Amino acid sequence: MRISSQGTIIMIDDDSTLTTQLITAATKAKPCTITVAAGATPVVGDIIVPRHTGWPSIDAMPFKVSAVAAGVVTLEDSDTTREVNLINTTGTPAATIEVTKFLELCRSNFTANQPAGNTIDVTTLCDTAHRIVAGLPAIGTWTAAGFYDCQDAALTRARTAYRTGEDVVIDVRLPDGCGFAFMAIVNTFDVTLGVNAAVANTVGGQIDGRVNFYKTPAPGFVPMVGEAAFSPRPQTDQPQQVAA
Repeated sequence: MRISSQGTIIMIDDDSTLTTQLITAATKAKPCTITVAAGATPVVGDIIVPRHTGWPSIDAMPFKVSAVAAGVVTLEDSDTTREVNLINTTGTPAATIEVTKFLELCRSNFTANQPAGNTIDVTTLCDTAHRIVAGLPAIGTWTAAGFYDCQDAALTRARTAYRTGEDVVIDVRLPDGCGFAFMAIVNTFDVTLGVNAAVANTVGGQIDGRVNFYKTPAPGFVPMVGEAAFSPRPQTDQPQQVAA
């Protein structure tokens, strides 16, 4: 299936509405499930950020909640099968999750770039050709261009993050309910003016950690109608020219 970009919603976290909850257990699995302490658990479609877990594969990165059952929360697109230690439930501070709330950052275009990663040359004198292994992925970048509005709370949030250097959560929600989320650093906040031109604004920076993709829509999601999503035309046999 192919979908149109029109109707995509770009979101940036609203740090004033964060709620936290203790993690009491977690599984080494793909996807990972975490058990949270009694209280108001996240709902399916929320985006949460685990903190102080001691697990590099999930710590300080946003994940979509794809299932919730009796306090057990499934992190979509997560993989903790390679973790060695137990999750940090007793340290100071102990592991928590943050349930993230968002502000809409209305933009005219958006790019998340994940360039080619490094390679490590492991060739020896015994080899007859170069042998390589994959290194860490390269640092990704993101850019969101649109128009400047001094009353826009999402732009104010992005400008604050640019000044403080703090990480923000970016959530890109496609018109079919799928999307992706990542932790971002804001180190670009440009304002462009010109004759016969709108006041334009570009924000962007680096991607901190992994980009996590999801299929689970946000709570209350309503699919777009019309031409937001379409399927390619089926292949048909084409008439062939016959030589006279």
